[in-house]
Formats: sequence, structure tokens, C-alpha cells
Amino acid sequence: MLSIAKRTAVGAGLLLIMPVAVWVSGWSWQPGHNVWWLKSLYWVTETVTQPWGIITHVVLCAWFLWCLRFRLKAAVMLFAILAAAILVGQGVKSWVKDRVQEPRPFVVWLEKNAPYPG
Repeated sequence: MLSIAKRTAVGAGLLLIMPVAVWVSGWSWQPGHNVWWLKSLYWVTETVTQPWGIITHVVLCAWFLWCLRFRLKAAVMLFAILAAAILVGQGVKSWVKDRVQEPRPFVVWLEKNAPYPG
């Protein structure tokens, strides 16, 4: 059990690197800075949208099945946990968007600088 907790903590730590780095550095999106890494980050975020989220889920499930050496019971349990995490995450995201209703930075920039009425 301790081994699983350690691996989970390491995974969570890896996932927190980018948001913590952005928060600490004070970085914010600026229009016109069309660098390659922003495009790559955009494509990473697209892995959870329709239909790519389903494809990502299937690929991850296949990889986990292979990692578990095709033990079906453990794989089905992991698939259920993965699906639940995705569904809960999408639900929380939708709930927060409904409550906050704050426009994204690029939308604010477009409203101020777009040559056409919004």
C-alpha cells in the first residue's frame, strides 16, 4: 500500500509542476507570442475534448491493460477508476465554469482588439 501511495504522490507531483511554475512565475497569456511550445500545450489540452478524450481514454486503457499483463479483473477496475476520474473531472469543470463565468484571457483581448463587433 505504501508503494502505491508513493507512486501516486510522484505522479501527482509531476502533474503539479506546470501549474505551480506558472503560478510562481506570474506568467500569463499574451497575444502575438506564437511560439511552438504554446501550440504543443494547446494540443495537450485537446486530448480531453471530444472526440480526442475518448481516444485518449482507449489508448490509456490499452496501455494499462498491457502493463497489468492482461489481468482482466484488475484492468476492469482500473478502467472504471479512470472513467470515473474523467467524468468527475468534467463535472467539476462544468460546475466551476457555471459558477465563475469569467471570460478567458484571449476572449477579453479579442473584444478589445477585434476589427469586428463581438
